[in-house]
Amino acid sequence: MEAAVRRGLSLLEVLIVLGIIGVLLALVAPNYLRWRTQAQLDEAARSLAWTLQQARAEAKRSNSPRCVKVFQNGWASGTDCDNLNQPSTTLKEIAISTNYANTPPLSVVFQPPYGTTDAPLKKFTLTHQRAQLQRSVHVVGVIGRVVVR
Repeated sequence: MEAAVRRGLSLLEVLIVLGIIGVLLALVAPNYLRWRTQAQLDEAARSLAWTLQQARAEAKRSNSPRCVKVFQNGWASGTDCDNLNQPSTTLKEIAISTNYANTPPLSVVFQPPYGTTDAPLKKFTLTHQRAQLQRSVHVVGVIGRVVVR
């Protein structure tokens, strides 16, 4: 007599596997969401820093002033700060604050021929509203160097 060949999985085996997968997902999901939030915040900080560095380089290259105006939800860059009334780059779920008493918009003007600024330090703090994570972008001193922290 031949032994019966068993095919497939029993209901109990499927439920055990689903339970294990559920426990693993419950452990991994919060860390993944925090990682995604941190990556989104890092990208926004790098993008702001890149815009500031490009404005500084353009002021040196073109021998004319360049401006970056930072709003609470994004920023805009150009040659004349008075014409920058709304952000050209907007952020979702990220708010920008400054180290000054007033809230944004705050302008950073890079002057030729060396790309210098008019203020000793401008610090922009990017805060993710959902997770309360922060990154800072500093425009350091008169030399206008940009640092992300």
